[in-house]
Amino acid sequence: MASDLKVRWPQFKFEKADLIWEENPEVSMEWNAMSTSAPIVEPWLNRVMTRCRKEIHESRPDLKADIDDFVRQESNHYRMHESFNVFLEQQGYTIPKHFDEEFEAELRDLLKTKSIAFLSAYCAGFENYTLFSSQFLFEDARDLFKEGDGGIGDLWLWHFAEEYEHRKVCHDVYAHIAGNYFTRVYGLVYSFWHLSKHVNRRIKHFLELYRASMTPEQRQASEQRHKAYQRRYLKFFVPRMLQILIPYYDPGKAPPSPGLEEALGRYTAMSEPAAAAA
Repeated sequence: MASDLKVRWPQFKFEKADLIWEENPEVSMEWNAMSTSAPIVEPWLNRVMTRCRKEIHESRPDLKADIDDFVRQESNHYRMHESFNVFLEQQGYTIPKHFDEEFEAELRDLLKTKSIAFLSAYCAGFENYTLFSSQFLFEDARDLFKEGDGGIGDLWLWHFAEEYEHRKVCHDVYAHIAGNYFTRVYGLVYSFWHLSKHVNRRIKHFLELYRASMTPEQRQASEQRHKAYQRRYLKFFVPRMLQILIPYYDPGKAPPSPGLEEALGRYTAMSEPAAAAA
């Protein structure tokens, strides 16, 4: 039976947004930097899932339908982030060209050299990475991510609410194509490492731009705030990450976080005018 995935087109406006959209500037900078990776990694995920779709047996039209909706959701995500990234560039926050080129080259190399089993396991790793991040946003960080302004906070809450919604698609695709426990764990761990390597590089760059005019005392305070946030995030994230080592781990069993379903309903309502005009 196919998952109940919905493709939404919420309208967010960034023209008047505040680059520092959270009281903790370092949190804003970290997530601003993360946005710049979405137009690179999410189209790649779609290419892998489209390739995987050809391997799905005709007896599983439900899984084919899930892949189709997954691709549509992820396409909306990276397009919205492209719009937000234009806003970031207008504010002087750009990513060095070679950051993108190296990330894209490594992903292309994976497509050329790795098996479909590994690639689908990598996608499942990304899916779990975003599932845990979704849980963090809705369960631990609601003081940081505000909804209702139609801006940056809403962008991330919408994005990760939908990441929860399709949390099991890549996992189910991998189970159908391969299912080997060791390949699954290898792909999951590799994707966590690989994504973190590139995302952290971008975060460091944005924080350096933000701190460029700071005094030594201000820089020290900024570094301490960021370390405190990172400890908070890792305290939430690491125990959940270890769940992937369980042989019968299934992300589909993760219950919705408090407020997540209400948020999805609100973003569905926000997208209705755009859907009607399409």
